Amino acid sequence: MSRAYWIVGSGRMGLSLGSVLATSEGTSEVLLVGRRERAPEHSVLRQPVARYTHGFPGPPARGTRVLLAVPDGAITEVAAGVAALGAPGERCVALHLSGAQPAGILAPLAERGYAIGSLHPLQTVADPQSGAERLRDAFFTFEGDSEARGAAAEIVEAAEGRLLELHAADKPRYHAACVFASNYVVACAAVATRLLAEAVSISQEEAARALQPLWRGAVQNLDQLGITRALTGPVARGDVETLRGHLAVLDADTRELYRQLALRALDLSRQLGLDAAVADAIEAELRA
Repeated sequence: MSRAYWIVGSGRMGLSLGSVLATSEGTSEVLLVGRRERAPEHSVLRQPVARYTHGFPGPPARGTRVLLAVPDGAITEVAAGVAALGAPGERCVALHLSGAQPAGILAPLAERGYAIGSLHPLQTVADPQSGAERLRDAFFTFEGDSEARGAAAEIVEAAEGRLLELHAADKPRYHAACVFASNYVVACAAVATRLLAEAVSISQEEAARALQPLWRGAVQNLDQLGITRALTGPVARGDVETLRGHLAVLDADTRELYRQLALRALDLSRQLGLDAAVADAIEAELRA
């Protein structure tokens, strides 16, 4: 059975997911719909089933899957624009790719006859050229109509991924988890880079290069050993004096961030069997 996709939004995620779908067996069309008059330079548009259009060509035909790959703040506007095209063909599905917004934000499309849902990849796509490979084998979360779930499952299958189901009420907690796992890892890397650059009088760029093996190693440890056993450092080994030295030299904002992260590390260290008296001493130092 052939499947046609409209991807509204030709940014990083739209191009990356378009690449996955354009090379999937059974895809008859991938139509990238963008606001720019000129098509983006991207390998997906070299696929025979893929093409780019500036603006909507009209209501989608029967069975089309319409994917809204736009910023969260634009979903309502874009959904209204698609709804304004008129009634779609039968069995059309509309999915947005936000991890934070509920499927219900697509209500104007449901009123037009679309099955609606949200489909969010648990992956960070910063580069559209490598984004398709990032999406392969990823987990995706779905929330929405039962009729839309089948279309979501097809997309996840094309990415050779795994589908998780989510309730709308749980989306804020879910998306916060994604932010901690991705965005805040980058934020912590930025803090580490600044501190190293200040400590050894090198540029931020040099500091980032110097730290790359360290954070790659941390990620590899997580992958190979799991969260608890991947933890290393002064909290894990019960080194109160080192912690005290760190807290003494950090500025107030960085010190508070350090304290909060160290307390989470302490929870893990207790699970690993850190001596109770040592753990209590560390907690007292962090809460002082």
